[in-house]
Amino acid sequence: MTYYYLKTLHHLFVLIWLFGLIYTASIFILREKFGGSNKIENSDLTLKFWRYATWPSMIIGMITGMAMLHLRLFHLADLWMQVKLVGVILLVAFHVKCHLLFIQAVKTKEDSKHSNANSWGQLVAIGATLGVFFLFLMGLKDSFQWVSGTVIATSVTALIGFWLSKKT
Repeated sequence: MTYYYLKTLHHLFVLIWLFGLIYTASIFILREKFGGSNKIENSDLTLKFWRYATWPSMIIGMITGMAMLHLRLFHLADLWMQVKLVGVILLVAFHVKCHLLFIQAVKTKEDSKHSNANSWGQLVAIGATLGVFFLFLMGLKDSFQWVSGTVIATSVTALIGFWLSKKT
């Protein structure tokens, strides 16, 4: 019974975490493209969301994931779990990269409109791609075709995301 409560909490906080990553990058795309007089207010709001929702969600998601893994250690032998753990490492690295860019963007006062907007757009595409990867991996993990389904869905999402980020 404890496992299912942990699983529900894990899914909830990982979804909030992914939303926070994508939301923050999207806000900075809008900020870089359109500017506006309320830049400071948007930065403060985004900073609060980043500090009080995205970071804690990552930490709680990691703790509940480790607790679930502790309760079911036999999943470590499954290939899908090994792929998921590599994906989690990549997602944490992506989170740290976003954090460094986020802090740099909040501190800088000058506008470098187009190059920053494109880099933030690519970050949104990467975040959405990682989100789709995890959704398909977890949805198809019991299926015989989970590898091809996950790879195809992730590849299509990445191509669409990068194409859209180039158009903006």
